[in-house]
Amino acid sequence: MKILSYGLLALWCSAAVAMPEPEFNQLRQTVFAAARQDYQSGVNLIDDILQQHRLQLTLEQQIRLLYSKADYSHSMNQTNNAIAILAQAKALSLESRDPAILYSYHNILADIFSSLGLYQPAMQHYRQALEKSQFLNNIHYTRQTENNLALILIKQRQFAEARRYLEKFYQHGVNTDDPSVKAIALNNLGEIALAEGNIGTARQLHQQALAMRLEHKVTTQYSWSYLNLAKVAKAEQQWPKVIDFARQCLELRAGKLDLELIEPGLLLAEALASTGLIDEAQQQLKQSLTIAIQRQQAEWQLLAWQLQVEFYREQQPELALQAMQQALTAQQKLAEQRYNLSIAQSAAEFGLLSRDAELQQSRRQHELTQLAATAQQQRLWLAIGAALLILALTLFFVLNIRRKNLALEQSLNHLQRTRKQLVEAEKMASLTSLVSGMAHQLNTPLGIVLTAVSGCDEQLQRLQQKFEAKTLSATDLQQGLAENRDMLQLAERNTNRAAELVQRFKQISAQYEQAEPEPLALQSYLSDLMQGLLLSFNPATPVQLQLNGPDVTIISYPAQLNKVLTALTENALHHGLTDLPQPQISLSWQLREAANTAENKVVLQFSDNGDGIPPELVAKVFDPFFSTKLGQGCLGLGLNIVFNTLQNLQGQIELAQAESVPANQSPANPAKANLERAIKTQAGCSFVITLPLDIRHSRKPQTTAAVVG
Repeated sequence: MKILSYGLLALWCSAAVAMPEPEFNQLRQTVFAAARQDYQSGVNLIDDILQQHRLQLTLEQQIRLLYSKADYSHSMNQTNNAIAILAQAKALSLESRDPAILYSYHNILADIFSSLGLYQPAMQHYRQALEKSQFLNNIHYTRQTENNLALILIKQRQFAEARRYLEKFYQHGVNTDDPSVKAIALNNLGEIALAEGNIGTARQLHQQALAMRLEHKVTTQYSWSYLNLAKVAKAEQQWPKVIDFARQCLELRAGKLDLELIEPGLLLAEALASTGLIDEAQQQLKQSLTIAIQRQQAEWQLLAWQLQVEFYREQQPELALQAMQQALTAQQKLAEQRYNLSIAQSAAEFGLLSRDAELQQSRRQHELTQLAATAQQQRLWLAIGAALLILALTLFFVLNIRRKNLALEQSLNHLQRTRKQLVEAEKMASLTSLVSGMAHQLNTPLGIVLTAVSGCDEQLQRLQQKFEAKTLSATDLQQGLAENRDMLQLAERNTNRAAELVQRFKQISAQYEQAEPEPLALQSYLSDLMQGLLLSFNPATPVQLQLNGPDVTIISYPAQLNKVLTALTENALHHGLTDLPQPQISLSWQLREAANTAENKVVLQFSDNGDGIPPELVAKVFDPFFSTKLGQGCLGLGLNIVFNTLQNLQGQIELAQAESVPANQSPANPAKANLERAIKTQAGCSFVITLPLDIRHSRKPQTTAAVVG
């Protein structure tokens, strides 16, 4: 449970106060009351106060109002606006002599980063807030900041450091005899225990926190205890308890901020579904998802759509696929929000640097004016003063430029780290998709094997029982052996099927199968290979094979090239040339020469005259487990294996796109253009493969092949 201390913090300025602090605190209480009903009302009231009392408010009082405005803007999902307001407040703080004025700035900024899952920058700002809290002369703010920092450390699974902060926070509650602080500390310690898998300890800590809150009537915190007890019950798979605790949490939060209804609502929906109350679960999930969409909370949308996928996975796979697409959209939106936040923060920091430079430039201009006035009175020292001034300005500009370059370099490094994090997140999403696809494909044959083995075991037990009871007849024995033989054959077939799937999965990595490359005369090699492939596949309708290309010799791996052409031929026969009266496959190649002989390439074009690929599916053809005939004996791995194999051969593959003539441009030779158009439209699908003429001159250090998708 997080504590937002910046809303309650009273920062005293050292200069003379135009508006007395008690009067200012009364104004802020009206702001807090308005914001509790509607954040926009709080923002509007702050703007009115800043306008009406602009001349009476001290610099520090203006900054504190801007902090509250930034907090409310973030709560309304206006994150970029909140960042701009914080930048304005920080710019004002540069003119303040109070060392504690930036405490709230770092607290709010850390909360914004934390809400979007950017825990590393959030942790950095909380640590800076912890440093600023030393100037407040109040240990309570230090302990509150340590509590917030501990929650980020829990997200980062740094449990030991988080536990130290929370134990200090609990001891602070004991020293001040504050049951609210002690309950929050117990609550957060329970989150650590649950994250570590100590479910019993987590339940005990949350129950202690709830009992303490009930005893001291800390009503504003009841819902947090019920929410965390629901999480513990979920970890124990005690779904009725999850339903009870989640509903109590929702009842306590009814009529308050609707964002706080999302998490308990999702827990309740999952628990209802697990107990078989699907309709009620769907209704609850819809309510939570509606709030998340209205509030533009991409992270909660992602969790809600993922839960929707689980609901539909077994009974309605089409709806599950739609929900999965929505989840991917929410995930992309969350990544964009995180990236935009980092960009906005970096831009704000850069703007502050620019403003600081402008202030310094103004000061320098003022100094130069004073020097000019003084020079008129002291002509004797003009030459010496001018020389010293030029030297000082040169050194100043050099140091200033160096400082700016350093700041820009730090900003660039920060952006690069953020980009790397987003790329790693996408890689993990791709890996998750690949593993899920493999598990789905292996589930059926392995499930059949398990069923067959279980059936054999049960049959043998029945035969043994009859044998021991001396009631076993020859008919029973013969029938039992026949059933066992059938089930073992079924298990053997599906075991072989699983082994074949594993071999297909292993081909995704596209590792080299030979130690050294070999010279290949393409004309003879491709002719023998393609004719042998068509004979081995033995299509129902004879396929006309067309080969065209010069007699070129390349240095490459024949087994890998064989794998590529085998997969392309199989793809053409199974997907493009079915039910055609005159199927045709053409393979042409040509040499593409470069200025550097080591960069010479061979371009192969593999085409068929089949149905072709619809435009909307072009971007997916090389994805793993994508097939228009998935579940009909096709795994959707063929073109993915081709892509990865060509990556290891230092080559590439792409779908050839048909060229078109603009409407306002007439071809020079209409007859020739019509003939070329007819030839192009005849080929249903065409793949262009580019390979190095000599792979020995283009090989790069070997790395693990990346899976497309």
